[in-house]
Amino acid sequence: MDIKKFNFPKPNLCLPTEKKLLDEATSRGFLNGYTKYNELFSDLFLNGGKVKFKKEVDEDFKAQAWPYLRSFMGSFEPKHEHKEAICALLLSELVDTQE
Repeated sequence: MDIKKFNFPKPNLCLPTEKKLLDEATSRGFLNGYTKYNELFSDLFLNGGKVKFKKEVDEDFKAQAWPYLRSFMGSFEPKHEHKEAICALLLSELVDTQE
């Protein structure tokens, strides 16, 4: 592979959306929150694992939001508290926490 011809993605491609998502996450109580979705984020972040998607989740939404969440969870930016809040927000829309 010729690295000089590699098509690098633009840096911080997902970060411009961060402010809007953080505002929504804050309004729903996920910033510095102690919800089951904040706990799920922490568990996934520290230990990995599998999730069970809600049956009613729109497939197009899932196809966009899940890769975004996984990429965002592993990013070095933003602050951890903001990352947790945004991921908890997305988890609350995507994941069934009922066993």
